[in-house]
Amino acid sequence: VSAGAFFQTNRFLIDELVRTAVDGQNGGVALDLYAGVGLFSAALAGSFAQVIGVEASPTSAGDLAYNSPANVESVRATTEEFLRSRKELKPELVVVDPPRAGLGESVAGELAKLRPARLVYVSCDPATLSRDLTGLLKAGYKIAQAHLIDLFPQTFHVESVFQLIQ
Repeated sequence: VSAGAFFQTNRFLIDELVRTAVDGQNGGVALDLYAGVGLFSAALAGSFAQVIGVEASPTSAGDLAYNSPANVESVRATTEEFLRSRKELKPELVVVDPPRAGLGESVAGELAKLRPARLVYVSCDPATLSRDLTGLLKAGYKIAQAHLIDLFPQTFHVESVFQLIQ
């Protein structure tokens, strides 16, 4: 992980976060959107034939490419650009781990059009998570699981992992 790249800093709970988000998930194609340095991409690579990790930050995208196994395609683009340019994709799973600003209406709309059977939303901000979940639930998703992981004890920050299904 290069200086300036985003990475979860709680080394004691990072494995728990990854397990909560991706354990039991498998299939042909998975997308890891807002992939950072490839935390979820690397984990998904063991149970999916193809994983596409998408990251806009030049530093993090470089680390994503470096850290990725052979079955992970590293794409440097914004999530919105990627989703608009790759409409032919039919992933079984999409993992999103956006920054505090969340997905936003445009990306949430593109995900709803993509219609993956399973969607895992990792969030560090309850307000933007709520906003984005409202749109995804209106698009036909249902919450299958919800988890909270306290990566920053003794602060108000909490990481949420929501598993959505069609």
